[in-house]
Amino acid sequence: MNELFSPTASPEAIAQAWMRERPDLDHTGLSVALRVRSLSMLIDQSLSEIAASLGLDHKELILLFALRRSGKPYCMRPTDVFRLLKVTSGAATYRVDKMVEKGVVDRVADHLDRRSQLIRLTKKGKTAIDSAATQLAATSTAGLGELLGDTARLEQLHELLRSLEDGWLKLTPPGQNPLVHQKISADDAAD
Repeated sequence: MNELFSPTASPEAIAQAWMRERPDLDHTGLSVALRVRSLSMLIDQSLSEIAASLGLDHKELILLFALRRSGKPYCMRPTDVFRLLKVTSGAATYRVDKMVEKGVVDRVADHLDRRSQLIRLTKKGKTAIDSAATQLAATSTAGLGELLGDTARLEQLHELLRSLEDGWLKLTPPGQNPLVHQKISADDAAD
């Protein structure tokens, strides 16, 4: 079996293969992009494991994190939910229904708009997400490996990652940027 087909093939090995096969292209950023993507996949796997340990899925965990960090009263509008999860309003409703069944969120009347409801973190949800935050903080710290405790290198890494992100942001039109909250239509706002 070709080592490059292995799930453990390093980003550098994959980039080297592309350099060999397509020497006409500029591959300067490829191994870096592949390394960042590999890291992203590892982090996502860790988040999925944390979610599963709490009887949740990855997107449910993301929603609970958002509710928890929003501060008291730990509420979001339904439109915020589907924008956060990058799903349709129907898919967000389905997901919230499942989370209500699990007892981690509930729906409450929006006192500012009687036509609308808010999604609110329950006590059970707060307990679950606090446990997840503790696990994520520990895992993220352990994931620093040899960088742990090396403040100068960590600051340098932060700056390098910010620069890399800035480069990618310049390539991404605002309407297609998954990191930017999109404006919603008046119809969506009525949800």
